[in-house]
Amino acid sequence: MLSHLLFSLTHVNLFEDRLFRAGAASLLASLLVFLLMPWYIALLNRMDATADFDQGKRKSPPIMGGMLLVASVILASLCFVNLNAYSISALVILAAYAFIGGIDDVMKIRNKKLVAQGKLSKADYQSKADGISARLRLFLYFLFSMIVAVFAYKFIPGLSGHLTMPFVKPEVWFPHLPNWAFILLICVVTTSSANGANFTDGLDSLVSVPIITTSLFAGMVAYISGNAILAKYFLIPHIPGGDELFPICTAIIGSMLAYLWYNSPPAEIYMGDAGSIGFGGVIGMMFVLLKIELFLPIVGVVFLAEAMSVVLQISGFKLTRQFSKDKAGKRLFLRAPLHHHYQLKWKGKFESGHSLNSKIIWRFHLVSILALIIGSLIFFKVR
Repeated sequence: MLSHLLFSLTHVNLFEDRLFRAGAASLLASLLVFLLMPWYIALLNRMDATADFDQGKRKSPPIMGGMLLVASVILASLCFVNLNAYSISALVILAAYAFIGGIDDVMKIRNKKLVAQGKLSKADYQSKADGISARLRLFLYFLFSMIVAVFAYKFIPGLSGHLTMPFVKPEVWFPHLPNWAFILLICVVTTSSANGANFTDGLDSLVSVPIITTSLFAGMVAYISGNAILAKYFLIPHIPGGDELFPICTAIIGSMLAYLWYNSPPAEIYMGDAGSIGFGGVIGMMFVLLKIELFLPIVGVVFLAEAMSVVLQISGFKLTRQFSKDKAGKRLFLRAPLHHHYQLKWKGKFESGHSLNSKIIWRFHLVSILALIIGSLIFFKVR
């Protein structure tokens, strides 16, 4: 670990300081993305690593940008994070979920090339647009999260199924789940967060800001809960060792800020499933480890809204088709996920599709920032 090496060489306590290590991790991750992304984009363009068809004169940007982001975050974390069961659990989930998403991205690229070769129709391509099947992806989510959950439960001292309730002090109500239920909760939260982030990644930069805001909230909680005095002052559980998630959060934020340089509309590269699933998964895992999983629907309300729009659309259509006389299902939204609903709803109200998408993106970003403020207010004060 770089920070340990610098401390052993100089004996300067600064290199062991949590705030310094978090700031350094953020700067290193962002620097790696800034420096390597132009080369990476050129490489993906040469490989024709795209999943969408060209629109007019604009060539579709490549996907799999998330692979570089994940690699940068992991490298920066390994340099400035003290490895313990908390940080290892988070980094393993990040790598494992990014691997699942990477397979998905590769399958999408392969299927699109089959269309170009005439071996697959566009209709068949659309039906296979998710790459690997949803069932297989869900199985892999649960498999990896179960392995990490069991590891965390065994090697993190004091990790238990206690839940921090919104609006309620822990000494008033601090409900506890049995072991099996808490491990299941870890799997469900991690999987749901990954799915929510994946559904959100549909427009230029749309998923980046929710990842930043949820990581910022988790980072604040990790830093404060790792300090016994601050934890007591804010009336939150003291989590020794949990503060090592703080540099991981700042590394994610740094990589996202650098990524926005290239992904801001019009995007030069897309995150792809490797990034959205990887970062969504690690955010869910960190929220559980920090005992703030019930705050994820508040701070990550955009993830929740995007995921629930898909669930409601599918379930609502199936139910109405089953019970209607003409067997014609009805859709709750014009299209899911939610941002596509607004694309169709507001179509024609703006001078161009680019203006429409920008309006949707910025409004979703503002919701993410407001959700961060509300979640922080509830967690740190209104209890």
